[in-house]
Amino acid sequence: MLNLFKARDPRRLAKKAESTTNPLKAVEFYSDAIMYEKKKEHPDSNFLSDLYLKRGEIHLNNGVAILSSSDFLQSIEYNPKNGIAHNDLGIWYSIEHFNIPDLDKALEHLDKAVKICPDRQDFKMNWAVIKIKKGDKEAGRAELERLIVSGYDQAKIAIERFCD
Repeated sequence: MLNLFKARDPRRLAKKAESTTNPLKAVEFYSDAIMYEKKKEHPDSNFLSDLYLKRGEIHLNNGVAILSSSDFLQSIEYNPKNGIAHNDLGIWYSIEHFNIPDLDKALEHLDKAVKICPDRQDFKMNWAVIKIKKGDKEAGRAELERLIVSGYDQAKIAIERFCD
């Protein structure tokens, strides 16, 4: 009976998902964790947001576009201030491989990500690249240059790739 209880513990399932190298098993563990957390009398919205986010990232990394965007949207529904989910959804909207890019929606979510997580320089770089892709090269380049001055070297690569 104790093992059955442990198998239904959402936090234990999430730890199993994090520790496996098998993406299919990780998705299964996260799915079970989501199911059991939602069955609780008082589910933890932030925890559910994180579970959906992590499962969505696995889907995104494995090219399962529809499931990744759905999970990112669910993550935001449970926690609208989940900056990572907004960032990931913004990136999803900008990837040509998955869909016709919707740079307006991408920028909308990246704006939120930067406001929620103002210390995340990678989010600011993503925002700058989308600004450039939308045609606002001046604003995008200016942000990338600020990032370089602050010591974020990845912005140099973005300038070389998107501004030159």
